[in-house]
Amino acid sequence: MIRLHAGRLLLVCDRIDRTWHARVILGPKAEHQVEVDTGTNSLHDALLKAEAVFQAAVASIRPETASVMCWDCIQWEMSTQRCDLLLPESKRSGGRYAVSCDFFQRALPAAD
Repeated sequence: MIRLHAGRLLLVCDRIDRTWHARVILGPKAEHQVEVDTGTNSLHDALLKAEAVFQAAVASIRPETASVMCWDCIQWEMSTQRCDLLLPESKRSGGRYAVSCDFFQRALPAAD
């Protein structure tokens, strides 16, 4: 497994068909997550396709106009669904603490 964009883009090689799959995780809910088969065995081609999928997902799922949430922060660990700085407010507020957090740094790239 290859983790990119602070764990928001995962590249996983399927053992059965040996193709790469891109998994985009932009939030805790199912509608914030996308999984796509890149259809290639080449890691280079899979990276290019995964980046395109990631950019499209960011633009449609978490647009720039969306409210800022904790899982949009570089400090948020997607695999454990918690703040790396161990701020309890991030969990207690349901992710809305990001607006008040002094350590917030946007992890998602700006939409073009």
